[in-house]
This record gives sequence, C-alpha cells and structure tokens, in this order.
Amino acid sequence: MTVSTAVIYKLDPRIFYALVNTESRFRSFAVSPAQAIGLGQVKESTARYVHVKHRRGMLFFPPYNLIISARYINYLRGKFNNNWTLVLAAYNWGENNVAKRMRGIDIDPEADYRDRFSDIRETHAYINKIMPRTKKA
Repeated sequence: MTVSTAVIYKLDPRIFYALVNTESRFRSFAVSPAQAIGLGQVKESTARYVHVKHRRGMLFFPPYNLIISARYINYLRGKFNNNWTLVLAAYNWGENNVAKRMRGIDIDPEADYRDRFSDIRETHAYINKIMPRTKKA
C-alpha cells in the first residue's frame, strides 16, 4: 500500500516508505503527543488543508492516511522547489519554520541543506534517518 501510494503520487517509494516507518512504524492507530494520527502521523488540520472534504477520524484508515500524507508531501515539494531535505524538514519541523530558515535563499532542488538544521536535533536526525547521505567512492 505504501509503495503503490508513492507511485500514484510520483514520490520516491524508498523515501515514502522510510517516512511512514519513521513516523509510525506502520501502526495505523498511532497518535503522537501533538495529536498527529496514523501511518503518516498527520494532524487533522493538515488533512483539512490538503483535502477540503476531510472528515474527523478518517486518518485512522490506512489508505486515506497515506493519500493525505502523499498529498501533503507533494504540497511541500512545490513549496520547497522539490528539494527533499527541505520537504522532510518541513514535514517534521513545520513548513513555516523551514520557510523562515530558508528565507532569502534561492533553493536548489539538488542541494543538500540538512546541515542548516543541525541545531534542530530531532529534525536533523529525522532527515538523516529517512534519507541517509550517499557515500561517494
């Protein structure tokens, strides 16, 4: 289900799988202290933002949660010029926080901006867990 949702929404299946695993360890009834729900740990307010017809409680339904997660990721991809390190930072730390941190910077889709979040330990670790640095030979 995770891979098929990634393919439908044109996401890298490895990144989407790793994100869901990191967020909930694939527990559909997971609820965080911040009230993020389900597989992708999505808040009700985020679900309403990306899907106007969202109904409370639907985030516990795995296929729906994955769709909302994928839609939100695609929204973040548009906002942060398809840069995956910024998309992941925004998914974890909040899009407004990342936008403020990157204000005035021309975002390169291929650049690795993870070091800009080294002072935000949770977010820096989150990016590194989902998208490890590629080793160069």
